[in-house]
Parts: sequence; structure tokens; C-alpha cells
Amino acid sequence: MTEEMGDFLAPYEGLIDVSLFPGDHQNLTSFHKTFTIKDYKSPAGGIPRDYAAVIVQDVLHLHESPHKFLELLYRTLLNASEIIILQKNGSMSFPEVESLLDQVEFRAINAITDFIEGYDVIVAKKMHMWGKGL
Repeated sequence: MTEEMGDFLAPYEGLIDVSLFPGDHQNLTSFHKTFTIKDYKSPAGGIPRDYAAVIVQDVLHLHESPHKFLELLYRTLLNASEIIILQKNGSMSFPEVESLLDQVEFRAINAITDFIEGYDVIVAKKMHMWGKGL
């Protein structure tokens, strides 16, 4: 998926930063920055309000502190930005992910079914001037 995103954004000169948790990854050089995360205890954060969107793939169910992980991601997002969570089907139930997102103040939480075969896709928004979004 990361290669497809890079190809999609190339004509617009869009930049993608990638944080890689342990596992097998393709060696792609088309990214602005690549960060290697040593384990599933460590955060994958950036500076506050640095990103317009964050995509989390196959990490949330493995992270030792998913609530804290989402809080850090929340801070890295600009106001009115989105988080997209991709998880292999059945890794975590939608109500469980929805509850975590809601606790961290993400809103407009939606599951998208039958979008990517074999994956659950959940999208949520950091609302401007809501909760911790100030």
C-alpha cells in the first residue's frame, strides 16, 4: 500500500513519512522520511500538528499501549485531520477500536467494509475545536 500511496501523490509533490514497526517491509526510497520503531512498546510520534493524515496498518492490535499510541498520533495531526486504521480482519473488533478512538477524542468514527479484501478499515477525524483539538 505504501508504494501505491507514493505513486498517487507523486504528481502533486506530496510527501509521506513512514514509521516502521518490527516486521518485514519493502525497501522503498520514495518517502520523505522513514523512521524505524524498535518495538511495540515505543511510540511512533512526530511533532505536534505536523500531519494532515495518519495511516496505521497492522499495529494497533500489537501495540502494548494502544491508548497511549493513539494519544501520540492525535497530537501529531493538524486540526480537522484524519486517522485511517487498517487491520487484518478480526484482529480487533470495531467496537473495541471505536472505544479507543473515542476515548482519545477522535470523532466521526466509521468502519468501511469490503474496501480492501482481508482488511478492516476504520476512519476517524480529529475535529477542530473539539476536546483536545484546541
